[in-house]
Amino acid sequence: MKTLFPSKNKNAQRNILSVNTYQSTYYLFQNNALTQLKKPKFEKKNLTVSSLASKDFISTLIEVSTNVPEEDLQDTIEIKTYEDLGLDQEIEYIIRFTEAPEMRTQDTRFFHVFVTEASVIFETFADTVDEIKFIDYIIPRPILIKSLYKRNIVASAGVQGYLYFFKEDAFITLYQDGNYIYSKPIKFTLEHIFERFCELFGERVDEETFYNILEEQGLKTSNIHYQDILMKLFSEIFMHVNDILTYAKRAYNLEKIDLFYIGSVVGPILGLNEYAQTYLGIEAVDFDFDYGIRHDDWYIDQFHYLSITEILSSDPSELENINFTLFYRPPPFPKRKSGQFILVSAAAVLLALSVPIYNYVYDYYTKAAIVLLRDKESKLRSLTTALRNEIDALQKTKQTYQQKLAQERDALVKKQKVLTSVYNKKVEYPMKASKIKAFSDEMKAYDVRVTRVQNDDNNFTLSLVAASDKQITEYIKHVTNKFGDSVDADIDKIYKSPKNAIYFGDLKVRLK
Repeated sequence: MKTLFPSKNKNAQRNILSVNTYQSTYYLFQNNALTQLKKPKFEKKNLTVSSLASKDFISTLIEVSTNVPEEDLQDTIEIKTYEDLGLDQEIEYIIRFTEAPEMRTQDTRFFHVFVTEASVIFETFADTVDEIKFIDYIIPRPILIKSLYKRNIVASAGVQGYLYFFKEDAFITLYQDGNYIYSKPIKFTLEHIFERFCELFGERVDEETFYNILEEQGLKTSNIHYQDILMKLFSEIFMHVNDILTYAKRAYNLEKIDLFYIGSVVGPILGLNEYAQTYLGIEAVDFDFDYGIRHDDWYIDQFHYLSITEILSSDPSELENINFTLFYRPPPFPKRKSGQFILVSAAAVLLALSVPIYNYVYDYYTKAAIVLLRDKESKLRSLTTALRNEIDALQKTKQTYQQKLAQERDALVKKQKVLTSVYNKKVEYPMKASKIKAFSDEMKAYDVRVTRVQNDDNNFTLSLVAASDKQITEYIKHVTNKFGDSVDADIDKIYKSPKNAIYFGDLKVRLK
């Protein structure tokens, strides 16, 4: 047996109760198994789903402009539904819809719309709600067949027709490439067939016996008289079905119906497929599938399976578009009016008690805090005294070391002066003397003499004398070019002695 595919839908993790409210049958889906319940009980953890008979709603196809924004879609569809179906403005209707994306054009969107009166929902499901308190989902029966395609139980290719008989309901629906396109209720419910059978038989037969015949023998019953009546009955049915299919093919441009599924709430009816194929010219097979769900019954109404697989296959937001329920589970306690009243009352009581309680708690807290602070104060006082004593000792030690440091610095300065003096005598002075000597040696070439040398912190003044100012000038140019990297040489002026033809000048030389 197949098992259901894993689903990201959070509903797949919950127990699901499937309800046929029309026949009061209940099946619980739990741990991938289906179990019938004779009488359900309220279980908050169960997710509850039921189906709406095709006789209890009407459907139509609505066109909407693609320019209509999503937030206005619900109102637009409802207004057009009222107009197209001529609904009574005084009656409360429930309108649900699902889009037909395969029909969409550049300018137009199409929606399958399902309409029922609110009073029908309340009257139909009142007894069920009395027992289980709420119903999470009520979904139109033709839409539930969509789950066959979602679960790949039926291939999403071509056109398939479905005919299903309930005791209180019967309908035909068509799907193309896995998409719902059309449905219509028919009058030939099993109850109607039974009444018509009794009428043709001429007397009323036992109802349970009649259903046993359909369930066990079908159209191939050994009772020839019963067989003749059933064949006549189903001839009427399939003539009516053929008219509906002819209309649907013309209205939706369908070339053919590839396969026709026939089923009933009492199980497959033996011989019905061959009879249908003769009248309709369409290959017909049993509406009886393997859903991969364990069970112990020989047959379970297919729409219990379909209700469960639709929940498992669909996102909750998707289901809400086709959900007719008016029996929602109660909101969480804080969101209920009673819950809000209780919470507000409790808050008021707590608020009223809060002042004396606060004062008592605060007084106790303050006293405890004072005791703790006094203990801390005593410890801090002892610590402060110890630290002050330690600081005083360190200050005295610091002063002693500062005095020793000052003495050492004085000694160091004296030693530095002695070393500088020695260095200057042994290094600086001989170097300076050698530079001045080299500087003076150049004078002979220009017949220039020095009459006096003065030294002021590496700045020397040489008093020059020569027979002409040109000799002094040439000499200065020469030494500047030769010793420019190590000395700066400059002369303010050259003047002639008034007593004789001798020229003087003070050359200033700074050693670099």
